Amino acid sequence: MEQLLPKNAIYLDEEVKEEYPAVALGSDSSFLNFRKLKDLRPICFHCGDHNLSYGAKYFWHRCGSFKHFFCYYCFDYSLKKYSHTCVDGKPILDECRTIEHLLCGKIKFECQWPACKQIFGGSTLKKHEISCAVQPKRECPVDGCGWSGKLDEMESQHFKTHENSKLILRNVVLKLESGKDFYLLILGQFVLARYVAEELGEVFQHNFSLKVCKEVLSFAKPVGLVSVNHTLLKKIEGDDSVKSIRRNVVLFVYFETVQQFT
Repeated sequence: MEQLLPKNAIYLDEEVKEEYPAVALGSDSSFLNFRKLKDLRPICFHCGDHNLSYGAKYFWHRCGSFKHFFCYYCFDYSLKKYSHTCVDGKPILDECRTIEHLLCGKIKFECQWPACKQIFGGSTLKKHEISCAVQPKRECPVDGCGWSGKLDEMESQHFKTHENSKLILRNVVLKLESGKDFYLLILGQFVLARYVAEELGEVFQHNFSLKVCKEVLSFAKPVGLVSVNHTLLKKIEGDDSVKSIRRNVVLFVYFETVQQFT
């Protein structure tokens, strides 16, 4: 089944090889191979986020087959809440302090753009990819706009021309503003998240609309998780709303695979 997946190749320098001699790259350069030839993908397999930690939390949520890591947001707000299993049917495990999370702090990744072979740690990789000189030009995700250019130019200069629109080159909106359109970049795809808040007496109704920009994906759909103070309020998709006594909520967006029947 077709999926949206992280595309960064892993780089192991001499220090890592010396400290973890049993670790090697798998046949696919985006996987690590260790512990009796079991593969491990240390970029979040669910949302593709490059960062290897969230505060003091490492990517130590993994599936039972040792193949994939899952980030803090995906595990706490989606996978654990809805009892998801990995794509191979194995359960996704809770925190486990093993060699995996120690190794994650040391490995590096190759820039995802094919023409660039520079190497970065997880915390600096995304910043480089957004400003990489050899990245392909991307078309502006706003309907009716034909501008194209680099992501950093789109973020710092071009989007100022689009009133009530904001470009966020990740999959979390921490500060939602009513009446604004948020354009998120998730696994190489732009997703439009429209947001309007209504005050209904003592509660607030938060209205959302999620859709992929300028493209139709038959195999995946954007899904949102609305939360307050790390507590999940509701899972949303398409046009949906959630009520809360809080004025401010957080939106986390990822792609879910669409089951295709033949």
